[in-house]
Amino acid sequence: MNASCLAGLRVAIVEDETMIAMQIEDALLDVGCIVIGIAGMLDEALELIAREQPDAVTLDGNLAGTLSGPIAKYLDARGIPYLVITGYVELAISDPWLAAAPKLQKPFTLPSLTQAAAQHLC
Repeated sequence: MNASCLAGLRVAIVEDETMIAMQIEDALLDVGCIVIGIAGMLDEALELIAREQPDAVTLDGNLAGTLSGPIAKYLDARGIPYLVITGYVELAISDPWLAAAPKLQKPFTLPSLTQAAAQHLC
């Protein structure tokens, strides 16, 4: 899939692990995305998304032990595309809002992240 569709896309990153958030940010910036913010907690993420109204979101499925299903529900209600990036696929599919969402399993490679983002966020 061609990643050119990502250029100019305003993306919020929801990730509680700083190093992973930085990897995602670097990969998205490299393909021309505009990263509008990074949030690591559920409430912080909902606030960021409501305030900035991103075009798309990368969403960690498990934020410090809390499933991010409420964020997925919020995004679905607003028609904002998102990609769940998680190391806990089995846990994520236990949540009805995360179960049907497109997923990228951690650990990921930068090419797999770019491909998944182009496929699901554009």
